[in-house]
Amino acid sequence: MKDLATPARSVEILDSVKSVFAAKGFEGASMQDLARAAGMSAGNFYRYFPSKDAIIAAIVERELDRVADEFTVVMDSTAPTETLKDIVRRRLEEPDDCRILAEIEAASLRRPELARLLAQMEEAVVSHLISIFARIYNLTAAQAEDRFRPHAHMIVMIVQGLAKHGQCRSAAPGGGAEPRLDDLALTIVDLLLGGLAPKDDDGRILQARG
Repeated sequence: MKDLATPARSVEILDSVKSVFAAKGFEGASMQDLARAAGMSAGNFYRYFPSKDAIIAAIVERELDRVADEFTVVMDSTAPTETLKDIVRRRLEEPDDCRILAEIEAASLRRPELARLLAQMEEAVVSHLISIFARIYNLTAAQAEDRFRPHAHMIVMIVQGLAKHGQCRSAAPGGGAEPRLDDLALTIVDLLLGGLAPKDDDGRILQARG
């Protein structure tokens, strides 16, 4: 008999349970809730994911693959700066993913294995960003690492900070005509990508690509 726990089905399950984690949180979502969202019996659900930790680990692993794919698109783009901005913007416009990221971070405080996976994901994003900066400014990997690691970490912190406070796609506190927090975040990212360009040995600002 063929094993039902196929990779494709696992991906479908992860997509179906994201909204449950976003709505109820890591601790509040039961395995029964998750199985119901996936349209499965609890027993069948356990064949795919024996615990919530296993689900979160799978989400993080899938996110690593997604990050790699997104940054490949940036590296292949003729306008890498704008392409990177578009990716950051899309990330801030995905409220469920923002809330899930916040839940994973909270769970990682109590679960060392999840903390390790989260750190791995963060370092992967930082490393990809540094590689993109190297291409944008025609720098060697070592030069980009030296000049742009703080910038890369700051971009990650901005996205994580909004996610932690549930502010992706949200209005500024108090409502009214104030800019949305995600818009302000994008403005800061824009400054990091364009306004803090490195200089050559003669003090001339290096021109970014796209």
